[in-house]
Amino acid sequence: MKVIVLGGYGAMAQSTVPDLLASPGVERVGIAGRRADKAKAVAKAQSDDRAVPVAIDARDSAALERELRNWDCIINSSWYDLNVPITEAAIRAGIHYCDLGGLYHQTLRQLKLDKQAKDAGVTCVLGIGSTPGTMNVLGMYGASKLDRVHKIQLRSSGAVVSGGDPGTFVPPYAIRTILDEFSMDAPILRKGKIQFVPALSGLEKSEFIAPVGIVEGYYTIHSELATMPQTIGKGVQEMDFIVAFPPAFRETIATLVRLGLASREAVVVEGSKVRPYDLTSERGRRSRRHRRPAVHRRAVGRQGVDQRARCRSSRDRV
Repeated sequence: MKVIVLGGYGAMAQSTVPDLLASPGVERVGIAGRRADKAKAVAKAQSDDRAVPVAIDARDSAALERELRNWDCIINSSWYDLNVPITEAAIRAGIHYCDLGGLYHQTLRQLKLDKQAKDAGVTCVLGIGSTPGTMNVLGMYGASKLDRVHKIQLRSSGAVVSGGDPGTFVPPYAIRTILDEFSMDAPILRKGKIQFVPALSGLEKSEFIAPVGIVEGYYTIHSELATMPQTIGKGVQEMDFIVAFPPAFRETIATLVRLGLASREAVVVEGSKVRPYDLTSERGRRSRRHRRPAVHRRAVGRQGVDQRARCRSSRDRV
């Protein structure tokens, strides 16, 4: 199989590319993105002739479609805002597609392409990271053991287990996505219907296994709510996603949002138009680029296990 990784030199692809090269049946891995120099550097670092650089701009749909016809599958590890046109290009090219999530709204737009994908014989798997991804699988597995499901609590946190500079602000993934998570209203399911609440509301403490421990989390927009209520079914009435970043990190991003530095509305600065969102994103990328990488470990909260236990008890009584 020939797999192209779009955004192949990004933070998430740093794990994806080596894993693909270690997988059986993978003939070639494309390290794709706008920056040819970065793609070449990542491909060379693999020390594997199967890793090849691919210079392509995902915003050029026609060029992307032509390139995709040379591959069997695309892993979209680029910015989530580009998910829909990239999915469309993959369907037109007739190759399978997967991504890391569409931050709810983009995922809903992608789901509208279902018939097109089926007609083309293309399989599209949306959200195959940890959250969304592993989280969805865990939820589905737990629900499969129950006759009925009333509430699903999705909880995520993490800890730096090695590397990194203590006390230094380094975005764990795309800073643009983090800015959106901290500024956009978050979907939650109540009485079987989706409603939206302010980002960072719903403060709640959850207990995770070491080294995370007890942390305080809050609502953020996430893709799980776009699919899990339907795929799990079984009468689920309540569902929400809560994440817990380290307090200093949370306050840093929240401050940027409060100052308007996550706004996509352009402002004029000395005669030039600039979106605060773009400026903050670029500075965040440079912050990550100039710091030692850290190894993060993510976990599912013990609270989720307790909830499944309560559901199981209810089933036993029935």
